[in-house]
Amino acid sequence: MPGPMERCDKLDMSAVITLESALDREQISRKILPEAVPVTLNRKMKAREKYQSDLWLEIEHPNKGFGLQDPSSSSLALFNTTSNAMAQCEGDPVDNIFEQNLKIKFYISSGSTSPSSYSGDEADTVKITDSSHLPVHTPTIKRKEFHSRILFPAKHKAHRFFLTSFTAPTKCHQCTSLMVGLIRQGCTCDACGFSCHTACVEKAPRACPVPFHQKEGAFCLDPQKGLGTAYEGHVWIPKKAGMKKGWQRALAIVCDFKLFLYDMNEEDSKPNVVVSQVIDMRDGAFSVSSVWPSDFVPARRKEMPRMFKVTAFQLSAPSNRYSIPILADSENKKSEWVGVLSELHKILRKSHSRDRSIYVLKEAYDSNLPLIKTTQTAAIIDHKRIALGNEEGLFVVHVIIDEIIRVGDIKKIHQIELIPHGQMVAVISGRSHHVQLFPMSVLDGGKTGSHKLAETKGCHTMTSGTVCQGAHTCLCVARKSQVFCYELFQSNKISHRKYKELQIPTTVQWMGIFSEQLCVGFQSGFLRFPLRREGVPYRMLHFHDPTLSFIAHQPVDALCAVEISSIEYLLCFKSIGIYTDSRGLRSRPVELMWPAPPTYCCYNAPYLSVYSENAVDIFDVNTMDWMQTIPLKKVRPLNSEGSLNIFLLETIRLIYFKNKTNGEELVSSETPDNQEKQMVQHLSSKRRYSFRVPRAKAMLPKGL
Repeated sequence: MPGPMERCDKLDMSAVITLESALDREQISRKILPEAVPVTLNRKMKAREKYQSDLWLEIEHPNKGFGLQDPSSSSLALFNTTSNAMAQCEGDPVDNIFEQNLKIKFYISSGSTSPSSYSGDEADTVKITDSSHLPVHTPTIKRKEFHSRILFPAKHKAHRFFLTSFTAPTKCHQCTSLMVGLIRQGCTCDACGFSCHTACVEKAPRACPVPFHQKEGAFCLDPQKGLGTAYEGHVWIPKKAGMKKGWQRALAIVCDFKLFLYDMNEEDSKPNVVVSQVIDMRDGAFSVSSVWPSDFVPARRKEMPRMFKVTAFQLSAPSNRYSIPILADSENKKSEWVGVLSELHKILRKSHSRDRSIYVLKEAYDSNLPLIKTTQTAAIIDHKRIALGNEEGLFVVHVIIDEIIRVGDIKKIHQIELIPHGQMVAVISGRSHHVQLFPMSVLDGGKTGSHKLAETKGCHTMTSGTVCQGAHTCLCVARKSQVFCYELFQSNKISHRKYKELQIPTTVQWMGIFSEQLCVGFQSGFLRFPLRREGVPYRMLHFHDPTLSFIAHQPVDALCAVEISSIEYLLCFKSIGIYTDSRGLRSRPVELMWPAPPTYCCYNAPYLSVYSENAVDIFDVNTMDWMQTIPLKKVRPLNSEGSLNIFLLETIRLIYFKNKTNGEELVSSETPDNQEKQMVQHLSSKRRYSFRVPRAKAMLPKGL
């Protein structure tokens, strides 16, 4: 064929070689250069594909000429973008350890929750690039300004998933379980509206839109795993002020063998995304039954046929069970609810699903003790004694022999910190919020000798620990955005030495000592400071990780931090819990979700207690499992572990959370309810009291 041969001869082979070498340089530069931000990388990939197609088009049809751009221009732009970002990192001494971590890849796997349990070489994994500046637009929620996007490998007719913050209770289309949380609860396909948990993304059908036969129904329950939604509907529950004030509309969903109740907004009649109440059907005292006049429920007679109640444990005593009266729309609906809950409870018992509850609630001491009513802080000294701090001062209560000792003459105790390594007790006391130190012997009734730290005036929190492998005792005190670090000594008397003063970006909200480092939590961030040497702080939440930048865009309070291991931490904010590594980058793709806005977080290894308005939720920080829900309203922790709590209802109680798996930390005596008991002062000491019935009242005849 002379015609084609003549056209091939006219092809400038040197130009072809030039184009091929440019393509090779393009590939090499991509391997060497660090990856840029997702939007730049996506644009660059499209340019590369166009360049390759144009190259081969010129080889196929050389007569059209070589109208190509310089292939090195796009690489130069990528290099300049990366260099500028790196130069910005080098300007911050805290950021030097992060080097080229400008883009983080994550791999979602249903069997992997720890960073050490997956391999980057696994095949067919889902790569997630989280870009917080991309907006969200889904059919089920309104557009938000800051949200994160999940990009998946480009396939024909594949989903386009976005990480989404739902504004109403939403079920996963894959497993039908609720996507519980306050923000970033799950993913939604922008094209077809398919929504699922982040962990369910890999299990979701790849075709978009999802075929009808591959969609899970609205109700699908796995009895073995206990996952899925079994029933839902609208009911009426008592208002927050009590049933005497009337009823309020609620959405009830039976999911994962739990009964979720969501309040309905009065304005638009839509359910709130915050869980109002949760009752776990695995609770040993769970039951559902009709309401009868003998239950003494203050309800109208015409409402009784439509009412039923759900019961669970509140305290260990049988008389202190917690019941929620629920009003259905009709008698038939009430029969359906009672039947569904009863059948599910039978299925749960037949499947031998174990009770996963961690804590058993007991009264730490007799609620008639006047000191309990004004208690602000507390600590467990040993299995027989507790320290109480209130407006009147510091007291030690012996729970077995009903003896009470007053420590010193200080008043208004705001925080108690036991320092067993230094044999000291530190308290924040007085109107001026000073730190005072006492020897541990004063808790036994010994001579009182306090030591005040003058510089701590106006402080609001403190923490203690050891450094140099336990050789030295350290006390850190926070005053607004300043932290004072002291080394404590005790020989004949207590003394101290301030050896470091730290400046925090904003007001300190939480402090703890991990592995001889001070961890400080403030709004939208945590820092770790070395205690025994000088050096720059380590940022525990680094915003150069694009998947974590949403914390900076939406400022949120810090509640606490947990040291999972030497290379992993859990950072608890008021909206979400995030796992990070020692560099401050995300270590797990899945986040810890709160059912309701938390007010406090307490850690007692390996369980995290999250306090909200109506309940205390217990999580295993290692497995991220939601272990238990304690339906206590208006409860507040008194110590950092959350083992002692104040229950602020009609009768103010001192509650002890006993861990069923560990030994008993405190012996709680079963004291009878006797309102005639009083604090009787000892004749031999003005600081010792006994909590008992006075002899004059005890000797009176029963008829008087």
